[in-house]
Amino acid sequence: MTLPWDFGATIKDYCYASLGDVGRALSKGFKGVERDLSSARIKVHPEVYFSVVAALAIASALVPAAILAAAVSGAIPLGVLPGGGVLPLVAATFLLPLLVLGGGILFPKIKASNRISNLKIEIPYASMYISVMVSGGLSPFESFRRMGKMSLLPNMQEEVDGIETIVMSTGMDPLSAMEQTAKTVEIKEFKELLLGYASSVRTGGDTLHYLFNQTHNMFKGLASTVRAKGETAAMLMEAYTIVGILGVLGLFLVFVVGLSIPTAGVSIGSSTFFLFSFVVLPALSFVFIYLGDIIQFNYPLSNWSAYYATIPSIAVGLALATQLVLPFFQNKPLPRLAVALSNARAMAGMPEGTEACLGITICLLAVALPSWVADYYFAGRDGNVSEGVTLFLRDMVEVRKSGLSPERCIEALAHRDYMGFTRHLRDISTKMNWGYPLRQIYEELSHKVRNWLALVNLYLLLDTIEVGGGTEESIETLAEFSEATKLLEKEKRAALMPLILVPYIGCLLLTGTTLMFLGFFTSSNLGISVA
Repeated sequence: MTLPWDFGATIKDYCYASLGDVGRALSKGFKGVERDLSSARIKVHPEVYFSVVAALAIASALVPAAILAAAVSGAIPLGVLPGGGVLPLVAATFLLPLLVLGGGILFPKIKASNRISNLKIEIPYASMYISVMVSGGLSPFESFRRMGKMSLLPNMQEEVDGIETIVMSTGMDPLSAMEQTAKTVEIKEFKELLLGYASSVRTGGDTLHYLFNQTHNMFKGLASTVRAKGETAAMLMEAYTIVGILGVLGLFLVFVVGLSIPTAGVSIGSSTFFLFSFVVLPALSFVFIYLGDIIQFNYPLSNWSAYYATIPSIAVGLALATQLVLPFFQNKPLPRLAVALSNARAMAGMPEGTEACLGITICLLAVALPSWVADYYFAGRDGNVSEGVTLFLRDMVEVRKSGLSPERCIEALAHRDYMGFTRHLRDISTKMNWGYPLRQIYEELSHKVRNWLALVNLYLLLDTIEVGGGTEESIETLAEFSEATKLLEKEKRAALMPLILVPYIGCLLLTGTTLMFLGFFTSSNLGISVA
C-alpha cells in the first residue's frame, strides 16, 4: 500500500517547524555532522536532521517521565518499579535523551565510515569495468555513465549519479565534474582514478594505458589490504584466546580451588559462576564474532541462503534448551527428554551433575550443524561457479583469436566442463541462440548465481559484447582481471585458513585442562565433586 504523501518528509517538516531553533543550535555546535551527512549520502539539511534527533530525544524522556509521574501520584505502586524506587526512572529521564543525542551525532559518522569502506572495495572493480569498456571502444565518460546501471556496485552508482547530476544541473563539463566529485570523497584510490584520468585527457596522454596501470595497482593494493585484514583477524583471534579461553580457564580453576579448599579465601559463588559460564562467556563469543565480521573483506553482494537453515535451527535449539537444560534447574513440563539425557549420561559413565552441560552442548550442536552444512554447500557451490567463470574467460580469449564471434565462442565452449558454471554456460548459449536480449539473460542468471565475483565478470562480458561486439582486446583484459581476482581470493583464504583451527585448539585446551583438574581434586578426596 502506497501512502498519498511522503510520510518521512512530513515528520521532518513537523520536527523542523516545532524544534527548528534547537536544530540550528545543535547544528552550530556540531559542525562536523554536516560533512558526515554528505559523506553518508543522507540527503537532509543538518538543521532538519538535528530537529528530528531532538524530537526523538524528547520522546525518549517522556516514557520514563510519565512512569515517574504515575508512581509519584500513587497510580503505580513503587514496588513494581525497576530497582524498587524512583531513582532509576529519574536517571533514565535525564540519561536517555543524552544517549539519543549521542547516537544521532554518531550515526552519520558510522554510516559514512561503512560507505567509504564498501567504496574502497568497489573502486578496483569499477576501474576494471571502465578499462574493459574503453578497450572495447567506448569513451571513459560513457563507461562511467553505463556503470551507473550496474547494481553490483551500489556505492559507485551513487557517485556516478552525483557526477551526472552536477553535469546536467550546472552545465559543467564532465572532467570538471569528476574533479569536483573526487575532492569530496576522502579515498586515495578514488581521487587517483578520477583526477588522473582527467589529467590524462587534458594533457592528451594515453588514457587506456593509464586506466590499465591504475587498475593493476589497485588490485595490488587490494591484495595488501587482504593480507592486513588477515593479520588483524589473527590479532583478534589471539585476543579471544586470551580472554575467552585462558581467562575462563583461570576462573574455572579458581572456582574449583574454592570448592575444594574453602579456607583459601578465593572462592566464587555458584550463581556468579553460572552467570559467567552460561551468559557472559556466550555473549563475549558473540562480540568477537561480530568484530571478526566487521574487519573481514566483504563484497557488496552476500549469499543469505545459508541463513535459511539457521533461523529454524535457532528455534529448534531454544525448544531443546527448555527440555534439556532448564529441567535441571527447575521442574518443567515434558521431563522425558531430561530423563533420557540423564540415562545417556549414566551410560557414558559421566558423573552426576553434568546433565545441564550435555544439554546445552546438544542445543548448540542443533543450532550450529545445519548452518554449517548449508554454508559449506552454498560456499562450495558459489566458489566452483567463480572459478569456472575464470577458466571460461581464458578459454574464450583463445577461441576468439580464431576469428569466431563472441556468440559462437560461447556456443563452442558450452560443451566443456567449467565446474559449477557449466550448466549456467549452456543456459546462456541456448538463450543466445533463441535470440534473448543480453540484458535479460544476465537478469535471469543473477537470480540463480549469488557469487559476486562471478556476476561481475559475467556482467562485464555481456556488457562488452553488447557495447563493442566483444573484441579480442576487451575479452583479454577481462580475463586478466578475472585471474587477478582469483589470486586475490586465494590470498584471502590462505591468510584466514590457519585461524580456523585456533578456536578448536583453545576449546580442547580449556575442556581438557578443566577435566584434568576436576579429576585431580575428585581423586584426592578434597571434598569436591561435579554434582
